[in-house]
Amino acid sequence: MIHLKRRDFLKGMGAAGLAIGTASKAGAWVTPPDLLPAAATEDTLVIVFLRGAMDGLSLLPPSGSNIDRGYYEQFRDRTRIPASGNGAGLALAGNGDWLLHPRASELRDLYNSQHLGIVLAAGQMRPQPVIRSHFDAQANLEFGVGGGSGGGIGWLTRHLASAGLPPTVPVPAVSMGSITAASLLGSSDAITIGRGADFRLNSFHWAWDDNDPAGLVGAIDRMGMLWAGSGTALETAGQETLNSLALMRSIDFSGYAPSGGANYDLPYNGGFGQQLRDVACLIKEGVGLRAVTIDLGDWDTHVGQGNPTQGWDWFGNQVESLSKGLDAFYTDLASGATNHMERVSVIVLSEFGRRVLENQDGGTDHGYGNVMLALGGSVNGRTVYGTFPGLGDGQLYENTDVGVTTDYRQVISEALIRRLGNPNIYHVFPGYTGYAPLGIFQGADLPPGNFDSVFESGFEGA
Repeated sequence: MIHLKRRDFLKGMGAAGLAIGTASKAGAWVTPPDLLPAAATEDTLVIVFLRGAMDGLSLLPPSGSNIDRGYYEQFRDRTRIPASGNGAGLALAGNGDWLLHPRASELRDLYNSQHLGIVLAAGQMRPQPVIRSHFDAQANLEFGVGGGSGGGIGWLTRHLASAGLPPTVPVPAVSMGSITAASLLGSSDAITIGRGADFRLNSFHWAWDDNDPAGLVGAIDRMGMLWAGSGTALETAGQETLNSLALMRSIDFSGYAPSGGANYDLPYNGGFGQQLRDVACLIKEGVGLRAVTIDLGDWDTHVGQGNPTQGWDWFGNQVESLSKGLDAFYTDLASGATNHMERVSVIVLSEFGRRVLENQDGGTDHGYGNVMLALGGSVNGRTVYGTFPGLGDGQLYENTDVGVTTDYRQVISEALIRRLGNPNIYHVFPGYTGYAPLGIFQGADLPPGNFDSVFESGFEGA
């Protein structure tokens, strides 16, 4: 049987720019069902990318009792987070070595309530030398191949291909923003949404499903007539595309009412709050979301990074947006009759960290090791994971940066295996080896494997 590739169909139908990636899961991957993982779940993985290289030592500075505190204060003055007094960092329950930024009180509460875990010295362990270009480091991380472009295929795309999703999932993946995240490049299952309320097909000379002026047929009706036939491969793929578009169009994003008093109206970075709100709406609508990407940018703090003891606290504004946004998301989905957060995992990461020594402009330059966050109802929170390599003499990477002791792929792989039921992590991350769980996520361990042999005749069906 010949299977039509939905991506090719969409490219050739004349409305590819409008609908590419919006159709259902059916027909996109033609791997025999018995070769797919049997443990696939309905969980959703949300990746929050802090673009611009977030300063992990300001989000999570060492406490006064931490052996590295003296080195930290030696290296930092205008960007220093105090260990006590005015602007002091927030203590973490059960961990006396680290503090959270004082404007991350919501993250502190999520941590103390066992919903948030923190990973130290995380990042890209390969390639060497370390990439300190934002563009290259972000691409390298999102393609997930340990170096290079990965053929333009993102790691989330490889996950969706090998995850064992059911034959029909209306909306498997969403990239929130104006462009598709590189981690979802190559996927015909992902849609890109800037704002849910604006999602409508309106590139014809008349609006979607708008039959005015008289005599003209709306775009949705016109395409429906084109593809309402006897069930050929072309007609089936077209109808699936329309069905997914219609499903998205039927959702009342503007009228969505968050649960539990959750407030997505952030004092800074309002778009981030709106996108989290839209994702929560989609999850509650049950459209089949398995993967979501959201960006929070403006972390490139070379100049005037600020600190909580000053009137100027740019970094603090960023942290407050992240903290309040994630808290609203968790509160919304965990409240009500159904605790959706039991099946939602959020991973927060950045392309690299920043230099330990602040610069003369009151900022920090491009570094290496960083902090990752894991949030969810099935996260083993109230724990700091990983090994911190230290800030002392001989402990810094190239004598300038926090080193990396935890590969970011290890954290994501654990979420894929334990939460999404996909053991094919060596297909998702080609070149990655030696996976072992850190214990961040609850769930069953599956033997990690490589899925490449399934695609010996090509990445997609003919």
